[in-house]
Amino acid sequence: MKKLWWLLLAALPYPAVASMEDPVARPCYMCTASEMYERAESLGVGQHYIYDGASWTNIQGFNVTEVGGQRVATHFVPEAWIRTQYYELMRMYDASTGRFVDQWGTVDLPAPGSPHGFNAQTKTDTVLWGHHVSDLNPSHPEARQTVNRLLSRAVRFSFLHADTEHGRILRFESQADGRMPLISKLNIFLFLGWVESFFDYDTRQWVYLRSSDGSYLVQEKAEDFLYSDGTPRTFTYTWEFLPYFQQRADWAGVAVVGQPPMGYRNASYRCYIREGKPLCELL
Repeated sequence: MKKLWWLLLAALPYPAVASMEDPVARPCYMCTASEMYERAESLGVGQHYIYDGASWTNIQGFNVTEVGGQRVATHFVPEAWIRTQYYELMRMYDASTGRFVDQWGTVDLPAPGSPHGFNAQTKTDTVLWGHHVSDLNPSHPEARQTVNRLLSRAVRFSFLHADTEHGRILRFESQADGRMPLISKLNIFLFLGWVESFFDYDTRQWVYLRSSDGSYLVQEKAEDFLYSDGTPRTFTYTWEFLPYFQQRADWAGVAVVGQPPMGYRNASYRCYIREGKPLCELL
């Protein structure tokens, strides 16, 4: 019954998928007003939104019709919700990576099955971090739903509900095929790394993307214990993170050979393929 309850809660935050097609904002960098008209006309007959990528506020609307065999663009001021969403999305744009990333502050979420407080377990057991949302963790569905509920109800993302009439969400041209989604990056309390989720425009739900323990991306499958090309990889962990590394390896079916002596502050494991199977060996 407990699991059913959090599944029901997770379904609450977002309304049904929009019945009308989402508008797409198309770039016209450092354009003059006349160049924006020309850009709109080049897109063909219909309603178009053109923005200046150098400005957080300059998004314009154009209705393009055909008159005497010529395309003619007529300007209009975009709806308030379009302007709101444009501003909020541009505020999150990271030019160095080309991603729309909301750098959330530090969050403290309860890990699946953890008690309230820190007396009974170590912080890595009580606070939800990358280990809990990894595909390898049997409790990852519950952990991810905890993250989704936080994101879905967050005031910082209320702009996604700005179109109260039709539930539409403005997409940038680069987001139309899913290449540059809106990403939330949660920094985890007590330096336990971060968790990233992306907003799925089709389902209007947040979806887990990846996580870090502060040193490495958290492994999601057996192949992640090696480099992407299958070559050996070395991981170095402190005594606090080492048991979780070993546990993920066990869940992935990756053998871990060698146990550091008591009091050992750091341990390095070299992971490689032996006899056709991945293995991590203490250095």
